[in-house]
Amino acid sequence: KPKSLELTKEPKVKPGQKINEAKSISQKKGRGAIQEENEEMPDLQSAQVQDATLKIQSAYRGFKTRKELKDSGEDLPDLKAQDVVAATIKIQAAYKGFRTRQMVAKHKEVMPDLNCAQVQDATIKIQSAYRGFKTRKELQNSGEDLPDLRAADVVAATIKIQSAYKGFQT
Repeated sequence: KPKSLELTKEPKVKPGQKINEAKSISQKKGRGAIQEENEEMPDLQSAQVQDATLKIQSAYRGFKTRKELKDSGEDLPDLKAQDVVAATIKIQAAYKGFRTRQMVAKHKEVMPDLNCAQVQDATIKIQSAYRGFKTRKELQNSGEDLPDLRAADVVAATIKIQSAYKGFQT
């Protein structure tokens, strides 16, 4: 027998350690050939390996459950049925509410006091800026031409209005 095929007790392999003379049999043009390889064992404590393990296990469990349901003869609910859709929406709404309440409870100190004068002033400034933006956008989309603010007649009208207002203030 060739030395590579002798049955010997192999030493324990630690994660990340190379296995010398790992044997694998491959088919090559109809003849069996022995091929020696150096393989590296994955570190089982690695986060990536553990994540991959969980994904593989969950995929297999899902496959197994679906197969058992199919073999048992039970029908899955029609996901487009009106009652199933309504139940789904209720469950989702309840969960979203729960998640929001948890977040508010966790970040309660971050939430501003709405009765504070500074918060009210900031609110008014934000609202007025948005209203101005909205009005400018509506005027732009309406197709009406805005006056040229550098035109002589517009400048004269602006000065008249400003002087009348300043005279009214005194």
